[in-house]
Amino acid sequence: MLADLRSRRVIGRFSAAIGNDHSYWKTVVFPVLLTIAGASVGIVELHSSCVAKQRKGLLLIGAGRSGKSTLAVALAQEGFGFLSDDRTFCSLRKGRLCAWGLATTLKLRGDAGKHFKEVEGKRPTDLQNGERVFRLEPECALGLERIRRCEPRLLVFLERREDPGFCLTYLSSEEASTRLQEDLMAELPDAAAAQMEVLGKLVELPCCLLQYGGRPQTVAKKLVAHFDRLR
Repeated sequence: MLADLRSRRVIGRFSAAIGNDHSYWKTVVFPVLLTIAGASVGIVELHSSCVAKQRKGLLLIGAGRSGKSTLAVALAQEGFGFLSDDRTFCSLRKGRLCAWGLATTLKLRGDAGKHFKEVEGKRPTDLQNGERVFRLEPECALGLERIRRCEPRLLVFLERREDPGFCLTYLSSEEASTRLQEDLMAELPDAAAAQMEVLGKLVELPCCLLQYGGRPQTVAKKLVAHFDRLR
């Protein structure tokens, strides 16, 4: 594929086998295309999981191994709809924030069996970055309600600790903006301006730092209580 970000055009050639492989398009081609070209049309890609209750979204933002996917599943089992477990796309629709994801599989680390009975006793099926992981369909494998989009209402930046605990502190919009921009790719000026407009709306929302450890179900229950009070 060749992506021209100035003209917003993508051309490419694929074998018949890839062209007919719906799973490959869903899990590889479309996510890669959005990562490359999304900013040129005003889309911000966050390294984030997302769940929602009554279409009001909670974004869990953090680096690899911060527990985004595990917490997202635990929250979904507490009554949230599941939107994404690793990458969330944010854009503006008529001036309102919209968060959405792609219908990809969900990834859980190989030790997920000690937290979720659905994978207890099972062996991880995939290898990623040298680590065995589960690749699961959220609805079929875990019984989660899947949603396609929501309106973000709370951003939570994750810092995982070894010891059990739950410490939630509010961040200024400036600190939240700095953290979000650390993960953005360099873009052309027009695209960067569009991204900053979306980021500006995101950091107007309540933004928190969560330093935590222990069972994801315990942490999820406390997050649910905080989110419900906020709503």
